[in-house]
Amino acid sequence: METKDKTDVKQRIITLVKRHDTELPTLPVIVNAILSAASDVKTSTEDLAKVITNDQGITNKLLRLANSVYYGQRTRVDTIKRAITVIGFDEVIGITLGMNVLSAFADKSSGLPLDMKALWIHSIGCATAAKEIATRTNPAIAKKIFIPGLLHDMGKVIFSIYFRDEYKKVRESAMEERKTLYKTEPATFKMNHAVLSGLLMKRWRFPDSILYPCRFHHNPDACPVEFRHQALIVNMADYLCHKAHIGHSGNPVPVAVISAAQKTGLNQAALRLIVEMLRKKEDQIKEFFEITTDF
Repeated sequence: METKDKTDVKQRIITLVKRHDTELPTLPVIVNAILSAASDVKTSTEDLAKVITNDQGITNKLLRLANSVYYGQRTRVDTIKRAITVIGFDEVIGITLGMNVLSAFADKSSGLPLDMKALWIHSIGCATAAKEIATRTNPAIAKKIFIPGLLHDMGKVIFSIYFRDEYKKVRESAMEERKTLYKTEPATFKMNHAVLSGLLMKRWRFPDSILYPCRFHHNPDACPVEFRHQALIVNMADYLCHKAHIGHSGNPVPVAVISAAQKTGLNQAALRLIVEMLRKKEDQIKEFFEITTDF
């Protein structure tokens, strides 16, 4: 009977994510436009600015963010084109996607097994750390890594909202046994949150450069080779955010793949410096959170 129940839960998850007539919200039209822009190598800063200015709410938040301490501008940023230059082309895409994903679930976020505010602060910290790691080890992907760093835990949002009772028990079990959530989740769901993130991103047609690092951030060695280093970086960034106590992902213990630091190209001194950087930027990360969400 227990096996059947678990199979039923897995099927409910797959149905929720894959069928378009379920209660899973569809994302706003602007998200499709943003993803289209992200997928087209010819998209310019001006092109992206035109897409974003169609949404006044996002425009206002991005302008506030560009003028925040996080980005440390000395002169005021008053156009969205300038904001994209300050924040970064790919970071703007990631932040816009993240804001819309969170907004889609905003009315369902009370009384959940996970603290959504703490999870989102953790995610911003992870994106910050991921960019720092990439800058040190693989500068060519430094601009692209912010997005999967920010969105890697979306599966936890789905578990928390749509499988509230089951996920509460998973979280309690993880806390009691001092085990990570991704190792505890499959006993109940026959999948972990990283797999669910991948399913969710397929439904929303996210590009592979976002989908694969998120889907494989707990087992980077299984990731397609083109995106393996990105998955390693997200894994390491996740771990360093736990060490720095930036937000909370719901895990009772920090987790990193064995030899992830070496595979990523970081030595112990670099790891300590990144943790120190995150602690120093904690207030800025929290300001980033306040600006980009409606919590």
